[in-house]
Amino acid sequence: MKTEFSINPNTGEMVVRRADETLLTRLQSYLGEGQEIECGQIRQAVSIGDTAGTVRIAGIVHGSMVDGPGLRSVASLQGCSHGCPGCHAKHAHSFTKGIGLTISGLARELLRADIPRDGVTISGGDPLGQPLACAEIVGHLKDAGVHVIVYTGFTFEQLICAKNAAIENVLALADVLVDGPFIAALKDESLAYRGSSNQRVINLVKTRDLGRLCLLDWD
Repeated sequence: MKTEFSINPNTGEMVVRRADETLLTRLQSYLGEGQEIECGQIRQAVSIGDTAGTVRIAGIVHGSMVDGPGLRSVASLQGCSHGCPGCHAKHAHSFTKGIGLTISGLARELLRADIPRDGVTISGGDPLGQPLACAEIVGHLKDAGVHVIVYTGFTFEQLICAKNAAIENVLALADVLVDGPFIAALKDESLAYRGSSNQRVINLVKTRDLGRLCLLDWD
């Protein structure tokens, strides 16, 4: 199990992943008590834009180091039908709660020039519970040349079989798809950026190029 250290260049905060208790104790003796995190700080206010497309979100994170490689801005879309036992984002399950935004306003926030990032992650809830909105968001981000990761509780095969044009647009544009529901019995804390061993990291760019499913090794 390889320990990973990440430093947020904005705040100087250090995130340590997959460390054993001995290493954590030593770090705390040097640096003081740490805290467990799921993500960065959530921004709950995004300006409303002027386009017809709308989306409901559970929150926005800037400077996340736990939602994919590098420093990422994250949009958590509201709504999820999977109901996975042990899910850490139960607040994002309802399709009627959260914050209603225009997609252009959300895109502007995710692309803010004053915030450094290596890419954007679309998470949830399940972003493909709002497929039209998700496709439009990913389109905005890819038009801006941004690396995009999408998390979903559906499997890649289920998405293909759905024959849904919006979902097909997401798969045609995004760079990486992390698929599959969280399964508590398969929880594995050694995995990078996902919770259970059934969840796959799919290289969508290579999958499209080769016409077959291609995985990335994040571990």
